[in-house]
Amino acid sequence: MRVAIHVIQFLLTVVCCFGLLGCSIIRPALTTDAKDRICNRSGDLKEVEASEAIHPGNHGIIEAGNWEFDRTGQAFLEAQVRTAAPGNYELALDFHEPFAHLRLHSSLGRVTAGRKEIFRIGPLPQVFPRPSFAEVSLHLLKKDGHGKTLLVDEADTYFLLDTDLVNDAALKGLDTGGLTAQALLDQYAPVLKTDIIANPGTGIVFFDLPPKNIAAILAGPPEEDGKDQAMIKCDLWKDQVSAELPTSAKRRELNGRKDDYFIDLPQPFDSIVHPWRDIVNRYPNAIYGRIVRTRLTWEGREHRDALVLQYWMPYYVNHLSILKTDPVGRSWVWNAGNYHEGEVENIAVVLIQGPRGLEPLCAAYAKHFKGTAEPWKNVRKHAPDGIPTTHPVVYVANGSHASFFSPDPGEATCGSGIDAAMHGGRGFWYGDGDFGQVRMMPRFNEIKFGDEYDFLLFTGRFGGSYIKGAANQFNRSPYMFPYTFYPKFSITGSWIAGSGFNRWTDPASEIQYQAKIPSKLQYDHRKVRFHFDAAPVRVTKEPGRIRIEKLGFVFDRQGPSPADAVAVFFRDRTGRLRKLAAFAAGGQPPSPMYLPADAVSKETVELVACDLVVPPSPEPPLARESHQGIFESFLTATVTLAIP
Repeated sequence: MRVAIHVIQFLLTVVCCFGLLGCSIIRPALTTDAKDRICNRSGDLKEVEASEAIHPGNHGIIEAGNWEFDRTGQAFLEAQVRTAAPGNYELALDFHEPFAHLRLHSSLGRVTAGRKEIFRIGPLPQVFPRPSFAEVSLHLLKKDGHGKTLLVDEADTYFLLDTDLVNDAALKGLDTGGLTAQALLDQYAPVLKTDIIANPGTGIVFFDLPPKNIAAILAGPPEEDGKDQAMIKCDLWKDQVSAELPTSAKRRELNGRKDDYFIDLPQPFDSIVHPWRDIVNRYPNAIYGRIVRTRLTWEGREHRDALVLQYWMPYYVNHLSILKTDPVGRSWVWNAGNYHEGEVENIAVVLIQGPRGLEPLCAAYAKHFKGTAEPWKNVRKHAPDGIPTTHPVVYVANGSHASFFSPDPGEATCGSGIDAAMHGGRGFWYGDGDFGQVRMMPRFNEIKFGDEYDFLLFTGRFGGSYIKGAANQFNRSPYMFPYTFYPKFSITGSWIAGSGFNRWTDPASEIQYQAKIPSKLQYDHRKVRFHFDAAPVRVTKEPGRIRIEKLGFVFDRQGPSPADAVAVFFRDRTGRLRKLAAFAAGGQPPSPMYLPADAVSKETVELVACDLVVPPSPEPPLARESHQGIFESFLTATVTLAIP
């Protein structure tokens, strides 16, 4: 029965498609025969060996391909074609996973030679009922004098249908305590902990700078007379080389050629001694985020309305290899790591509805093509002056930017293993004081060229490589390059192993995949008992102060933990936490403890406890005092005591 229904839907779609004639846009016809596919997915046109299907002359080129959606969710493709020879042309759309069955042909009619023409194709005669992502090959076809079909050009573009439950729309019906999507993103924004490493051959010290604002980089250098400017460059089949300013109009015009067009950032390296930080520091810092509401299964339990807070950190440059190269940074050895501009890493925090509103469940950190996930109790949280916060701490691998839960070298890298010694956490802290508010990205299908976030629409590569003559093979867009549809992206036609899930449209599946990969942390707090014992407590009033005696505490770690102390705070009338006492892990709070009577209400006082973790000490040239008063925390406990 189900098969019959699909057949009927398919036939109706075909009938409707052929019945829509005389419109101002080109409507595609469905192609069902796989033999109509002109070339294999072994590579793009420039990598396909010459064959009868490829015309020996350059008769035309697809210069751009941009997807748009109307309010009903119907998809349209705007294709820009430049031809060198007149004739009747067709454009074939060949979808890839998860729509391998979908192929469309659209006649462009007779195209005039020597000029650029724009064709709007659609709406696609296909229903996409849920968030979807697909890579689409565009084939420009022409019949020769003998009726043979010639493949004139091929370009790749991307098709994305985003979910509706994004940001504030994702919060509808949930108890957020009055917090907006922006406020939630800010509340759980990560704090980045970097490392400092010296090249053993040169003695040059390297450390990572914070993530940067992409729109600001594309807009140009802050100085009026600045000469360093990002550019869109291409090496089109090595037949021509050109460069354009990366304006919205130019990025739209040159969209669709992932292998040829890329955004080249102002060059940070002539050599490893080049003062590249002077260039990078011109641009403002930024962390990007969005919230997606979805079903998610965690530790065997399904949560129907989980909120996934996704954070993207766009680093200006990956300089991992220069930590292990000669003084001019010219040793292009794969096991030395990569060396390229532009790199975005990702973490996610999951919130679920609890008895007192939203509460964190777990976090997932990307590590190159994969990643790991941990329950919230195993996530280090920032604790300035020992006061616990909800900001997860991310230990960033120097140069490669893989995200780690700890400074432990034994934590799983999910990569080449070169990160193992690169995330010791002896560098700089970057937090909200460096980034300000999280830059909340809108629903993808609401973005238009000219918007602040239209860099997401650019399907070329972001950043150049420092291998002479090669574009960046790794930072292939789309959608928060490079790993949003990670890790199924192509390097010269081959697929990289990974989850196979699209992090943008299906974050739950990605997190569930990461949860199956052991993090290999040296601790596990899932079964830790951490709470106050108020049974024997005695609270009395004294002149000007409140006396608390015999307050007990249970901290049963049941295994190793980096925490070596517990801090106790009281919440004053303004809601601020003020330190009351500290004691060794496994011990008991001092007795008695005193707090000012006028600092709290007359009826009750709330006490908050957290375990304290001392982070790694900084390496020179940072002074040890630069980390004074900075702690981390895993666990918190609260108790409310009545004041007689």
